[in-house]
Amino acid sequence: MISPRPDYKSHPLWTEAMDLAKAAYAVAQEVADRDPEEARLLRKAAVTVPARLAEALSADEALSRGSDATEVRAALDEVATRAGRLPTREGSSRELARKARALERSVVLVLGASDGWIC
Repeated sequence: MISPRPDYKSHPLWTEAMDLAKAAYAVAQEVADRDPEEARLLRKAAVTVPARLAEALSADEALSRGSDATEVRAALDEVATRAGRLPTREGSSRELARKARALERSVVLVLGASDGWIC
């Protein structure tokens, strides 16, 4: 018997996080020849976003949700920072950084993570 689809997979934040991960993989692919380590680290940070967001959206307790949201924000910050340092031909890295920052703001609004987080 197939398990039902988890609720978080229908959440708009999770959908945005998956889109962000796909965009990060495209940027990583573009820069992999000239900077394979940075491409690897970008991919690693990008897949952390939907994973941590799934945990936050599935959490029953506000304290756990807030902690998970902080981890989502840290991963988004890493994606944005790494993307901002990577030059791409079509500006895809700048667009990726912009999307990561926008998703970070949405995480704060929806999950109530504090702006005063320290990483």
